[in-house]
Amino acid sequence: MSNSFTSTPTLVDPSRLTATQTIRTTEIAKLADLQNHCFAISGTHNVLSQTYDDSCFVQDATTFTTMSQWYIPMISQSHTELKIRLSAFCFTAGAQVRLTLSFAFSSNTYTDTITVTDNDRYSSAFNVGTITVTNTETESFAILTLEAKAPTGDEVEILGVQANWSAIASPLSAGVHYIDTDEFIPVGQSRQGADLPLSSRFGVQSLSNIATLRKRGRVLLNWSGVANASSASPLSDAANPPIGLGYGDQHNMSSIVALPLGMNEIDGLNITLFLLAVGLTGSDTIILEIFNHRVTVASNGWSSFNLQIIGNELAISNEFGISMFRVGLLENDNNARNVLSVNNKIASTAYISSISIIGV
Repeated sequence: MSNSFTSTPTLVDPSRLTATQTIRTTEIAKLADLQNHCFAISGTHNVLSQTYDDSCFVQDATTFTTMSQWYIPMISQSHTELKIRLSAFCFTAGAQVRLTLSFAFSSNTYTDTITVTDNDRYSSAFNVGTITVTNTETESFAILTLEAKAPTGDEVEILGVQANWSAIASPLSAGVHYIDTDEFIPVGQSRQGADLPLSSRFGVQSLSNIATLRKRGRVLLNWSGVANASSASPLSDAANPPIGLGYGDQHNMSSIVALPLGMNEIDGLNITLFLLAVGLTGSDTIILEIFNHRVTVASNGWSSFNLQIIGNELAISNEFGISMFRVGLLENDNNARNVLSVNNKIASTAYISSISIIGV
């Protein structure tokens, strides 16, 4: 059987699937097509998109130096190609950026190295890299790390980075696919034609597929500071990027997103918060209020928290007809005290260097 699908699919007419209406093969075929399409293509939007001011993300070291980290969702075991696009330049040929995808439980890592081709700011197309996951990874999330190095006597400057999983082409391969450890079974398009039986299996399988797709990770907010930046430039602001969450970030480190209120009622549907802490010593902690939750980070490295929807949806929900929320740092005195101050350009205290919030 063929697990094919069309792009863009024709949506099912909900009025044709209500009581008293004749069941038409047209709607069943659309439903099958839409399931395959959603698995293959939905979720392949940005998992990372971050830009930088001039003279911020700069590196003049001639060996690979770790500079940024982000958590990203694994949208399925079948999506194995992560595309990364860089806007970067170096006046001398030879600058490189290495990207590594790491899995905590399997200890597997996958890398790709991008050679920077632009010799002037914005002079060419994006530099594109591809990380291919070659093993079966059952984890829901992975860490993407960016390292950079420059040729001797020069420096590389990065102006932006974007990443997304590549979509799967039609048809889907036969057999079971997985999102995390939940099953998705492709639908054979040859089974929905006229005069063919509509089995109960199709209905049960469709409901199961929808439940699996609901759990697919969606990036709500992803940001990393820039560590270990260095420059030989005499400019006072050269290689002086934000290293972590700072005082002004509580006003803008958030996003307006749609979240289904039913998440709180379904097991396995969570908002996952990842925070990367640097500089904690002894019994030090960092306490932040994020998406109406107060979280405490007590150790260096990555910490994770499962969050539920708390608080009222935004007034603009009425304009969109769906529940809209502001997800990110809350604007309050507590957060102002627990992020880097305006004078703390080189941190002498502990701070949060990366924040990733992933929903469904």
